[in-house]
Amino acid sequence: MKKTIILIGAVIGFTANAQWNLTGNAGTNPPTNFLGTLDNQPLVFKTNNVEKMRINPDGRFIFLNLSSTGQVWDKNLFFAGGVNNATSILNTVFGIGAFTQNTTGAGNTAIGSNVMSILSSGDGNTALGSGAMTSAQSGSHNVAIGANALESFLSGTGNTVVGSHAMAYGSTGTNNTAVGLSVLRYLKTGNANISVGGESFRALDNGSNNINLGYSNAKNIISGNNNVFIGTNINPYSATPESELNIGNWIIGNNGTIGIGQFTNQLPADGIAADGEKYKLFVKDGIKTEKVKVDIAASNGWADYVFEKDYKLMPLNKVEKFINENGHLPEVPTTEEAIKNGIELKEMNILLLKKIEELTLYTIEQQKRIEALEKKVK
Repeated sequence: MKKTIILIGAVIGFTANAQWNLTGNAGTNPPTNFLGTLDNQPLVFKTNNVEKMRINPDGRFIFLNLSSTGQVWDKNLFFAGGVNNATSILNTVFGIGAFTQNTTGAGNTAIGSNVMSILSSGDGNTALGSGAMTSAQSGSHNVAIGANALESFLSGTGNTVVGSHAMAYGSTGTNNTAVGLSVLRYLKTGNANISVGGESFRALDNGSNNINLGYSNAKNIISGNNNVFIGTNINPYSATPESELNIGNWIIGNNGTIGIGQFTNQLPADGIAADGEKYKLFVKDGIKTEKVKVDIAASNGWADYVFEKDYKLMPLNKVEKFINENGHLPEVPTTEEAIKNGIELKEMNILLLKKIEELTLYTIEQQKRIEALEKKVK
């Protein structure tokens, strides 16, 4: 009888200790007190006596009975964030404080603490990283990957941002691409900018259609449009550049005027140089090439008019007098002019040809006189 009483007491004590109190438990020991299974079976969770989720022995979370099998188009998945809203579907949220103010947005993916925390509307956004799009109010089809990427983004469409604090403050732009630490960090307004490289366009407040590839390029400019910067630590000529080109500080441009080499001053936007002529290409330190071809605009641009019957040659005595007085041939620039203004290759070649043709005519005339004198002597 005594053994029987002891056995019944042990069974009652084991049964009592095995109960998990739904109002709370004290004195728990994690190795022995837990919710779960002791055999190779899944842990099942139900609502309304219908299985909704299970944790398999291999650690996978499986959601069941959400709808029919196959693709699901009318549900949300929330872990530690999100907000129940019957008009919002296809949102996936993992993170404390993430996506907690949505009212109509659908198809958004928010992963990380406080991601899209005040977004009220917008579709198809993807944000990954603590504080990514945390203050975004609206916007669709934006991608933000990195801590505080698009942090204070207000609204806009089609922006792709990868990097901590990239496009982090208050932008309302569209179709911008920013890759790297603090790229386009302070952009407020601007569209279709592409910037790849840490710290590049960091201070840009407003600007559109810029391309920036490389580390810390145009880091401190406030505004600018239609610029192309490729390289490292490139500083534009202007604090507010427009249509500038700079590739590694050895190919530069301004509004379609291109320069090769190091230039102290910015190239003229209209291409007009100090000599008053317009050029599209400026080159420092010379050009080496196997072939140069120069187009002639019209037939009268060549020097063959010298051979026309009505062409008047300057008498040789006048040529001699001009040389004695000026120290150079008629029409040919002086040394000082050549140094100051340079030489236009096409015009100089035509001028030299003209002088050769004139010299040929002088030689022919002299030959005729020589032959006449020889005949007279004989």
